[in-house]
Amino acid sequence: MTGRAPRTYVVGLLAALMATALWGFTFLGPAAVAPVNVYYLVVGRYAVFGVMSLAVLAAHRGSLRRLGTRNLLLALHLGIVGYIGFYLLLSLSAQAGGGVLASTLTGLIPLLVTLASNATEKVLPWRRLVLPVAAISAGLLLVNGGASHGRTGDGDVTTGVVLGFLACVAWSYFVIVNRIVLSRVGPAAGNATWTACIGLGAFGASLFLIPLARSGDGPSPFADAGTLQSFLLWCVALAVLGSWCATWFWNIASKRLPATVMGPVIGMEAVFGAAFNLVWEGRAPTFHELWGGLLVIAGVLLGSYLFNRANTPDDQRPPADEQSLPVDGATGRSAAGPGTHAPARSGGRLPPDRQ
Repeated sequence: MTGRAPRTYVVGLLAALMATALWGFTFLGPAAVAPVNVYYLVVGRYAVFGVMSLAVLAAHRGSLRRLGTRNLLLALHLGIVGYIGFYLLLSLSAQAGGGVLASTLTGLIPLLVTLASNATEKVLPWRRLVLPVAAISAGLLLVNGGASHGRTGDGDVTTGVVLGFLACVAWSYFVIVNRIVLSRVGPAAGNATWTACIGLGAFGASLFLIPLARSGDGPSPFADAGTLQSFLLWCVALAVLGSWCATWFWNIASKRLPATVMGPVIGMEAVFGAAFNLVWEGRAPTFHELWGGLLVIAGVLLGSYLFNRANTPDDQRPPADEQSLPVDGATGRSAAGPGTHAPARSGGRLPPDRQ
C-alpha cells in the first residue's frame, strides 16, 4: 500500500460522509409520502434519476464512448444490484420478519464491507479492526434494536433473516465492486458519466417494481391532486439528493479511500437517517438512539485513526533500534557510526517528494 496525501484522504472522507448523509435523508421518503405505497415512491425516484442520467449521458457522449461497452454494462449492473436489488430484498425482509429485524440486519453492511475489503487489500492487521467494528455493530444494534416504530412481522422470521442478509450482501457488493472498477478504469470513467450509468441501471430495474406498486398496500399517488404534487416533489428531492448527489459523492470517495475505511463510514448512514427522522418527528433521541449513534461515530473515527496510522508503510519507518540513538548535530548522523542514520525529525516519514 502506498502513502496517500493527507488532503486526498480528507477529501475522500468528507465525500463519503456527505454521501451517507444524503442516503440517510432518503429514510424520510416513506414517512413523507405516507400512506402512498412505497413502491410508487421507488419507481418515481428512479424515474427522475433515469431522466437526469440520460440528459448527462447525452451531454457527455465522448466520455461514454471512452468508457466502453464492458464498463458501461458493469455500471448498469451496479445500479441494478446496489439500488433496486438492495431495496427490494430489504423490503421483502421487512414484510417477512418485521421492520425492526430488517433495519437491524443492515448493521451487517459495515462489517461485511470492512472484512471483505481487508481480506483483499490487507490494510490493517485483523486485531486492530476488532474494536471499531464492535463499536459500530453495537451502535447500530442499539439504534435499530431499540426502535419502537417498526412493525412486528407476522411471517417467517427465518425468511426475513435470509432476505435481510442478502440485502446486505447486495449493498456490500456495490460498495466493493464499484471501487474496484473505478480504480481500474481511471480517468476514462468521469464522475458524472459513471454516476449517470449507475442511475440508468437503477431506473431500468425499477420498472419491474410497477406490478408491486399496483398490487401492494397503500393508495396510488394519483388519487388526488394534492397527494400527487407532494409525491412528485419528494420524488425529485430523493432523486437529486439521495440518488444523484449521493452517488456522485460516493464515487469521489471510492477513488480516494480504501474500502476498508469506507466500510465503517457506511454505518453513518443509519445515524444520519435516525437524525433526520428525529427532526421530522420533532422529538429528542431515546437512550438507544443517542448512545447507539455515539458508538457508531466513535467506531468510524477510530477506524479512520487506525487507517491513518497504517498509512505509512513499515519500510518508511526507522528501525526501532535507531530511534533512540544520539545524533551528531553537525553531521545529522547517528553516533553509532557512519553506516547508520538518525531518524528524520518528521517522525520517520520520507520527504513529501518521495512518499
